[in-house]
Amino acid sequence: MRYVRSFFGFWYDFLVGDRPELFVGPIAALVLAWLAVRAGVPAPMTAGLLFVLVATVGGSSIAWAMRE
Repeated sequence: MRYVRSFFGFWYDFLVGDRPELFVGPIAALVLAWLAVRAGVPAPMTAGLLFVLVATVGGSSIAWAMRE
């Protein structure tokens, strides 16, 4: 059981680390982009939306880290 806990602990630290918003944010942006594609939004507009969402998540994370 210790090996299983260590395995998942490693992946949690590797993927999430100390900034969970940098893990969850891009996944949420990908889901929103997928929903936009399914709704019939043109591909260039969806790509721009994805870029803006990911850049917003990154920028807000940096701003939040600088305030701390």
